[in-house]
Amino acid sequence: SHWVWSVKYNRFHDQLLVSGGTDCLVNLWRVSSISSAPLLELEGDETTDADTGDGAIRCFDEHEESVYSVAWSACDAWVFASLSYDGRVVINHVPSTEKYKILL
Repeated sequence: SHWVWSVKYNRFHDQLLVSGGTDCLVNLWRVSSISSAPLLELEGDETTDADTGDGAIRCFDEHEESVYSVAWSACDAWVFASLSYDGRVVINHVPSTEKYKILL
């Protein structure tokens, strides 16, 4: 079994969470059901509830050791960092498709 060591919400877009734990993974999550600005559906958009509902957006597997901490950038709302026990810092970003769902 694995534990979650760190979870942070995005202060600019509160429907986004990032988490890291003992499985060496960094997970990006969408929690639009409790967001102050839920995702909007575009006219003619063929997305399903699974595309816009709560759940995992993407899993990042660049770490070889447990992820000790995660943090969102203070100057770029779409960038986050993770730190693992071996000292590795990895910088990632929210996928463009998810940005468009939030912004449009």
